[in-house]
Amino acid sequence: MKLNNLALVTIMFIIISFILSAFDIISIELTEILAYSLLVIGIALVYTETIRQNRVSVFIGSIIFLFGIYFLITEHFNLNIGEDFYVPLILIFGGTGLLILFITTVTQKIFLYLALIFLSAGIAIIITNSHWGLKVFFLAFIPVLNSIWPILIFFLILIFLMRVR
Repeated sequence: MKLNNLALVTIMFIIISFILSAFDIISIELTEILAYSLLVIGIALVYTETIRQNRVSVFIGSIIFLFGIYFLITEHFNLNIGEDFYVPLILIFGGTGLLILFITTVTQKIFLYLALIFLSAGIAIIITNSHWGLKVFFLAFIPVLNSIWPILIFFLILIFLMRVR
C-alpha cells in the first residue's frame, strides 16, 4: 500500500467515524479515532516497509502503532501516568521498535540486544520508581493477558509467517 493510499484510507476512516458518531450509530471519542488511525498507519507502515527493507520506516511504523496502543489504553483504563513514567515508556517504545526491526531483519542481532536492553531498562525503571512490585505487576497483567490472548496468538503466527518467508 502506498503512503498516498494509506493517507486516503485513514482520512476516510476518520470522516466515516465522525459521521457515524454524529448520528449516534456508534459511540466513539476523538482519542479512540486517533488511536485506531495510528494503529492502521503503524501496521501498514511496518508491513509495506518490511517488504521494501526500509528499516527507518519499519521502526517509525512500530512506534506509531505503539502510540495507538497507548491512546487506547489510556482511553479505556484509568491510569495515572505521571511525568516519571515518560522515560520508561520511551525506553519500552524504543525497545519494542528495535524488536520489530530484529523480527523483520533476522540477520541483524544487534537489534535484538538493543531491544532487550531498552525493554528491561524501561521495565526496571517502572518497577523501581513505583510502588508496584513484580507480584503486583503480574497480578495486574494476568487479567489483561486473559482478554488479549487471541491478539497475541495472531501476532505470533504473523511473526512465524514473516520468518518463514
